[in-house]
Amino acid sequence: MPARTESMASRPIKRAVSKLKKATANQTQKDTASTNETEQSSPVDGADALDTTAADSGVSIDKSVFLRKFAENALQQFKEGSPEEYYKLVKVFTFSKYTSYITAEKYVEEVAPWIPAVSANISALGIAYRELVTTIFSSDWVVCSDEQFVHRYATLCLQILSAHPTWVPQAISAFVRWFTYGARDKETAAAPMVHDHLHALIKEIYRTIPTCGTSLAAALVDACPFKAAKPNVQVLFVQNALRCLDYATGIRRQVLQLVLNHTIQIDVEVQVELEDLESESEDEDEDEAGNGTHGSAEEGIFEFEEEEENTEDTKDGVVDRSSENEVSESESGSDSESGSESDSGTDSEYGGSDDLGDVNYNARKAVVKLDAVMSTLFTWLEKNFQRDMTTADELPESAFQLYLAFLDLFNVIVLPTFKSRYTQFLLFFLCSRDPQYADVFLGTMMGNVGEPVRTQAQDKVSSVTKVAAASYLGSFVARAKFLTPKIVRSVVGVLVQWANAYLDWQEQMLKDNAAGSDYQKQQQQKARPLYSQVVGGSSAPTQFTDFERHAVFYAVTQAILYMFCFRWRDLAEASGGGPLVETELDSLHWCHEVEGMQRVVFSKLNPLRACAPAVAQQFASVSSQTNFMFCYAMLQQNRRSNNAEPSAAAAASSTTSGGGVQGSSASSLMMTSSNHILRVDLDTFFPFDPMALPISRNFIDPIYFEWKDVGSESTEDEESDEEENGEKDDETNDNEAGVVDQMVAMSISPITPLSALPGGAF
Repeated sequence: MPARTESMASRPIKRAVSKLKKATANQTQKDTASTNETEQSSPVDGADALDTTAADSGVSIDKSVFLRKFAENALQQFKEGSPEEYYKLVKVFTFSKYTSYITAEKYVEEVAPWIPAVSANISALGIAYRELVTTIFSSDWVVCSDEQFVHRYATLCLQILSAHPTWVPQAISAFVRWFTYGARDKETAAAPMVHDHLHALIKEIYRTIPTCGTSLAAALVDACPFKAAKPNVQVLFVQNALRCLDYATGIRRQVLQLVLNHTIQIDVEVQVELEDLESESEDEDEDEAGNGTHGSAEEGIFEFEEEEENTEDTKDGVVDRSSENEVSESESGSDSESGSESDSGTDSEYGGSDDLGDVNYNARKAVVKLDAVMSTLFTWLEKNFQRDMTTADELPESAFQLYLAFLDLFNVIVLPTFKSRYTQFLLFFLCSRDPQYADVFLGTMMGNVGEPVRTQAQDKVSSVTKVAAASYLGSFVARAKFLTPKIVRSVVGVLVQWANAYLDWQEQMLKDNAAGSDYQKQQQQKARPLYSQVVGGSSAPTQFTDFERHAVFYAVTQAILYMFCFRWRDLAEASGGGPLVETELDSLHWCHEVEGMQRVVFSKLNPLRACAPAVAQQFASVSSQTNFMFCYAMLQQNRRSNNAEPSAAAAASSTTSGGGVQGSSASSLMMTSSNHILRVDLDTFFPFDPMALPISRNFIDPIYFEWKDVGSESTEDEESDEEENGEKDDETNDNEAGVVDQMVAMSISPITPLSALPGGAF
């Protein structure tokens, strides 16, 4: 290209020289002195100004004078309606690492002399010169390896923002887009240096202009990658977004909210049990081995996917959001309909394919991204709390404020999300850092459950939130290894008192209704019966469980039973006050906090029928082995009741006339449907199920309470004696083992209905 043999900067310099031929030597010296004063007062180092001689003019002129004068004239001419020189100046600063024809080194050589020239005209760079200012901000200057040039260029940006704060949103957005730089292999080496330069500049902007926090938060939201982006893009953004909190503490809530929202969007996509995916991977490895093909041992389903070097979808390591727009729209259904277990939007989410293999493939990708983001958050939390915990013996205020921010966002984002599987473990991890954290969390969840005697109209918290809070209470206490027996007993005692107070309230309501008029009693019974008989059931009266009306009570009771199954050792002690020996369970002394449990379990509300079958079955087993209470008879009665429900529904539907259901039959069917929905919720929601993310679980396993069978400390002789039981006992043990497996992974594995269990289990 002969036309471009001259550098971009040399042409305007020659024109400037020709225009200044008539300048006198005195005027030149005056301009030179003025320029030196400007450079001494400017943060930009003026030592790099080049001196040259304009041979054709015969006058010795400083090059910086020509560039400053050219910039000044270009701005003035643009204001007067002559934009030619102005757009030449804009072109000088235009540079893209992957699309420009010049290299980064050449760009440094050409632009470096222009930085003092533009700095001398900072006061003139108002809104009228948008093209120049935005070009300066959006240029790829940050990837240049010349540290001195990068420093001087950053100083120019800071000068512009200090003189004209209106440019802050555009500047911050241009800088934040580099947070995902390094996603491609050829960018990895330079990424740390680029990020260091960016954060140094943003930190200085935040210090100079404290009001820029809003712009920084908005820029982070705009730059957040779609959930369909590659795992390494997700990690880079989360790392740099959290790094902003090192200096921009004023936007801590906004940044944490952004990160948690982004994490939970990926979390709800994990629809397939991880153990199934791992088993499928093992089967594939076996098939490959049988076919003579061997893959690398390190190539698992949880490895980061290779980033394809496609310059059409990515620019400078930043994912092109427009290229992912279609993917985002197709996946939007998974966010808005995440509360449905069946996921009616699955077809659109996975490209309209009904093939289970496609679903599993997408689940693998979601697992990889979720694990990458979660492990990044765990690392950041561990680093911050370790740094704070070593500064003083008492609880640091900064760490406690960070915890309170997470807890507040947990209530807003995570608690209402039914299908969140692992995001809540961030708070689980935080609670392990200090006993006070766990105490605050338990108190907050208990506050969400609310008072047992308050009606829904009197309470601002919805029943769905109350049920979720009760589930978090039970699962947290059952799984948190760092909780002391005192705290376990305290929580169990509070919930048992709550359940008994609720029963007292219900009994009082029944007495008040009995004292009312016959008409009132008829209307109340018709509107919503507390108990009713099952049509076609057993000869003995069987209670019908109103899941919708007493959903919070059943959730609280299930939490109590769930905690008992896991932490019964903390609720009992040997009769002599010594250590508990699991081979001597006949004479246990139970703490007073569990004294009201028997009334709750055998109440007319029949909580064992409402709870998840695995929880009810395991509680019956544990309570029987520890001689706490015996409730197998009630489980049998509930099983007969479950078998009788279909005939009751058929009897109700047989009363239809003219295609419509008459009176109470219609309300009965509606209540059965709503009860089924709430029953599914109770069956499937145990928020702190075992962590199955391969990297993130390293942070959770040391503080996680695993399931222990009753009598797990028995001798090998006793175990061998148990193996000699008959076939009936073997079937019973196999059935109980299946229930234990469901307790270990409650909300992920499908739960076998209680009615499907063999009679030998009772």
